Amino acid sequence: MERVFVLGALGMKRVALSFLLLLALAGASCAENLIHMGVLGFLGTTEAKFQAGLDFFRDSIPQGYSERVQNSGFVRSLRTDGREIHFFGSLMRLVMSLRSGKIDEAMVPEDVGRYLVGINSELEVKYMSEVFKSRISFAFRKEDTALKAEFDRAIESMDEDGTIEELAAKFIHSAGYRNPAPVRPQIFPDADTVTVAVTGDMPPIDMFAGDGKPAGFNTAMLAEIGRRIGKNIRLINVEAGARNSALFSGRADVVFWYRTVEISINDSRHKSEPVFIDAPDGVILSEPYYSWDREMILQVAEATGFWGMFRRK
Repeated sequence: MERVFVLGALGMKRVALSFLLLLALAGASCAENLIHMGVLGFLGTTEAKFQAGLDFFRDSIPQGYSERVQNSGFVRSLRTDGREIHFFGSLMRLVMSLRSGKIDEAMVPEDVGRYLVGINSELEVKYMSEVFKSRISFAFRKEDTALKAEFDRAIESMDEDGTIEELAAKFIHSAGYRNPAPVRPQIFPDADTVTVAVTGDMPPIDMFAGDGKPAGFNTAMLAEIGRRIGKNIRLINVEAGARNSALFSGRADVVFWYRTVEISINDSRHKSEPVFIDAPDGVILSEPYYSWDREMILQVAEATGFWGMFRRK
């Protein structure tokens, strides 16, 4: 009996040592202060350039940024925790990597984040960031200046008469936007057809319905643009990373474009160039028709109880 007790004690010591080792490893991981952040990839830049832009902002925080920006949770975190950027070719892969723990957080436009949190109870908002400003435009081949001009005129008129605001209220800000009814473009017999590529990677702005067909705000925008320019609008599905090839191969005449992501700097003494303008050579962009002033940083909802301490931070 005594021997059994001794062996049990040794076993308990091994368990205790293993537990302490796990805690030490967890502590070492936290001490590194390196957070892996996922971002939807942009065709006009690279992970390295995006990383350099974020690092520039981090190094420039004390130099003339507004108090509001400096005191935001995301910026306070940047002061102590490094960020390693990871680009993803689709929203689905970004969210799956977040849920599986391959990345610690994901940065998406504010409305996209609200949509994702609304349909997935496993995700929660970690920070709201005012570091970046984003705009959505339509992209065309550089020789299609006439088509771009038609879209620009339609966008301008829709902005002036309040149509864009009405569509945003219905398809982005309303409670029912998560399951939007399809918007069918008007048919104009004998008119030209404009083929537009849809990625579905920015719901509820650019999204697919449950049947896999394009839906949401952008389809409503395009239906109205088609009506105003008197041309037929044909929608096709493409992956976000294939927008460039779809445009230049002639498979699509127009693609949706995440137009700019730029650092918000309020002091003229410390102005910098935008991190990038997402427009590769050979692409021209319409006037922006929707924008965000904030990005949402998402994380998997915090685990509770004993196992919560082992979640990677």
